[in-house]
Amino acid sequence: MSEGVRKYDKNMDCKNASADGMDWYSVDAPGFVLDGLHWRKPGDPFRRIPLSAHVTEAVDYLSWHTAGCMLRFKSDAAEIRVRVRYEKVDKWDHMPPTAYMGFDLYTGSGTDKFFVKTSRFSWEATEYTAVMFGPGMSPKMREFTLHFPLYAHPEEVEIGLTSGAVVEAPAPWPDPRPVVVYGTSIQQGGCASRPGMCHTNILSRMLNRPFINLGFSGSANGEPAMAHVMADIKDPALLVLDYDANAGVERLRRTLPVFIDILREKHPHTPILLISRLLFAAEFAGEETFIPIRKDFTTIHISELEKRRAAGDQNIHFLDGSTLFGADPSECTVDGVHATDLGFYQIARHTAPVIARILAKSR
Repeated sequence: MSEGVRKYDKNMDCKNASADGMDWYSVDAPGFVLDGLHWRKPGDPFRRIPLSAHVTEAVDYLSWHTAGCMLRFKSDAAEIRVRVRYEKVDKWDHMPPTAYMGFDLYTGSGTDKFFVKTSRFSWEATEYTAVMFGPGMSPKMREFTLHFPLYAHPEEVEIGLTSGAVVEAPAPWPDPRPVVVYGTSIQQGGCASRPGMCHTNILSRMLNRPFINLGFSGSANGEPAMAHVMADIKDPALLVLDYDANAGVERLRRTLPVFIDILREKHPHTPILLISRLLFAAEFAGEETFIPIRKDFTTIHISELEKRRAAGDQNIHFLDGSTLFGADPSECTVDGVHATDLGFYQIARHTAPVIARILAKSR
C-alpha cells in the first residue's frame, strides 16, 4: 500500500501495538463490570439477546454486534491497551472502521466522563492490539469506560494494563435499572464515527445510568418475539420503542398495540416512551409526498397513547422524532437517513430531558 499522506504526517500512520510489558485481563476478571449485555454470564460469548430467543435470522445475526456494550473499571495504570479478535466484521462504505470495529475509551465518573482515545488499526484487520491510554501517564487511580464496537462480533477481548497496576470496581450506578431502547440501524449506531458517539452511549454519560441497546439494523419490525425478549429484562427503568423507519406505516399500525401488550404483561407500571421516525432528507428538502407518511406515524403513536391513557395507563409517553435533529437537520446525517456524530449528539441532547422527566415522575 502506498504511504501517501502517512509519509508526510506521522500522526496518520498506524501500527499494531505490542502485547509486551502489560498484565492482560479478561472482561470477567475481578474489578471489571460489563454493562449492556443483559443476559450474558461470565465466560459467555458477547451477544445482546439470549441464544434461545426465537427471532428472525436478521436479528439473530445482528445480536452478535456489541452496540451499547461498555466495560467499566478503576485503575492506576499508566497505560491501557485492548486486544481483540473478531469472529465477523461487516464493513460499510459510509461508516468508519473506528465505529463498526473499534473501541472508545473515556475517563471520569458520573456525568463527568471525557473521551481519551479510539483504537486504531489496519482496516483489513480481523484482530489487533491498540493503545487506548498513555503511555507515560501518571500512575494515579482513575475510572474508565470502554465502549465496544457497534457493528462487529468480537470473539475475544482482553484489557492490558501496566504491569502491576491495581484494578478496582467502578462507582456503582446511582440507579442500576437500565433504559432499554428497541429500534433500527440508527439505534444500533449507524453511522457514528466511533462507538462512544452512538446516542445511547451519549445518553448514558449525560444521565449517568445504564442503557441496553436493542437496535437491529434494517430489522426492527416490531415482532412479538422481540417484545418478549425486551419484556424479559428485569426491572427496567424505561422502555423505548423507536422502530417506525423499519416497520413502515401499516406494519407499525399492526404491531405497536401487540408489542405494548406483551411488555405490559411483565411490566405493567414501567414507563414506555414511543418515538416516531427521525426526519429523512426528502422531508427536510420539502418533498410533499412524505407529509402524509409523517402524519400517519404521528397519528398511530398518539392514538395508541390516548387509548391506553383512557384505559388508565398513565405511564406511556410520546416524543416526536421529527424534532430530534434540531434546527438544522440537513447537517445531521451521512446519507439523508443515518446520523453523523452531530446527529447523534442532537438526538441525545433533545431526548435526555424527556427521559429525565419521565424517570423523575416514575420514582
